[in-house]
Amino acid sequence: MEDVICNEQERAVARRTITKSDMAKWPYITTDSAGRLDGGLVFVGPTEAEARPLKLKHFIFADSQDPSSRFKRYALSDDGELLAASFDNGGILIWRLSDGLLVQRLQHQDHTGDVESLSFSPNSQSLVSGSEDKSATVWDPRSGHVLLRLEHTETVTKVAYAPHGALIATASGDRSIKIWDAWTGACVQSFDADEIIYKLAFSPDGLRFYAEAGLGVRVYDVRTYTPIARLQDRMGSDSSWSISCQGDYIVTASYGQVKIWSAVTGEEILAISHPQELSSPAAFSPDGAEVLASCGADKTAVTFDSRTGQLRRIFKLSDRARWAAYSPDGDYVVLGDSGGELKAFDTKSGSFLARLETGGGIFDVQFVPDSKHLLIDFEDKPPILCNIYDVMRMR
Repeated sequence: MEDVICNEQERAVARRTITKSDMAKWPYITTDSAGRLDGGLVFVGPTEAEARPLKLKHFIFADSQDPSSRFKRYALSDDGELLAASFDNGGILIWRLSDGLLVQRLQHQDHTGDVESLSFSPNSQSLVSGSEDKSATVWDPRSGHVLLRLEHTETVTKVAYAPHGALIATASGDRSIKIWDAWTGACVQSFDADEIIYKLAFSPDGLRFYAEAGLGVRVYDVRTYTPIARLQDRMGSDSSWSISCQGDYIVTASYGQVKIWSAVTGEEILAISHPQELSSPAAFSPDGAEVLASCGADKTAVTFDSRTGQLRRIFKLSDRARWAAYSPDGDYVVLGDSGGELKAFDTKSGSFLARLETGGGIFDVQFVPDSKHLLIDFEDKPPILCNIYDVMRMR
């Protein structure tokens, strides 16, 4: 089975061609710097003790024109079709994930500093990039043209599109947050946060946005641009938070405890009790029925009922859990530990499915919306795209 799957990946690359319709949609599409196939190992079996090593192909995304350039930040389009990545040479590359072809290179066309943040519009028709040059630029990914330039007085550290695509939020090293009209570039509101902002996010309905700072998560009403609440949970280096897919709740893991809050009012709903201290990552399952957190003392990740706080499952790891990603269909959860191991588990039974060998240095793990592919971001090397569906077929 392993040879068949590897050959399928290789044949997909061998069939990679640029058609007239591709050129009509992506005038600058090219095989240069296309995602390249590389081999890795995955261990699969009915239990981890019985897991056997098999070969697994994956895509690597890098800038072949400048091999010394270091990958910095990335963004996935909402439909999972595009990957945008910034590099320390100031460039932004965009790939089509279905075949790894490079569809656009935004090399030194506008920014004069490194790009620190990226976000696609919901329809993938535009891309916003935040830079050290104190600006955010809105691009047309197809033509490569600059649509808007949004100014701050310091590095733009975070950018985010609202789900309806009409607004863009930016955060800067000057400790300000600005909300922009995504069509005209007009600044419709500006906030003085008084703190460094580490994360920006809109609610799924676009009616609120959230800003993480050192003293907690602030909730703002987008219609009135007024603060609704602050989740009174200090956010340290080992803290994290996420919004449920339904947009009704927020889970935080901070200073040993996991809490669930109303995403609308900021009211604390539930504080989860556990014999050991809990920490990041904190994540909701796609259906919002459970929350996951790390328990470093016994090298596990644990899930709880999000309504009652009752313990549901325990996933055993080789080291402390640092990253967690649920597949959008809710069938799998992939957990990464401090040692760089990635393990996939069945969310319904809690059973071990596979262990991926990555070489360590993981920075982030994210499923593509098709639930079949997993994007792995590293601290010091280019990101890779693995086909988790192929891994499940290997079993």
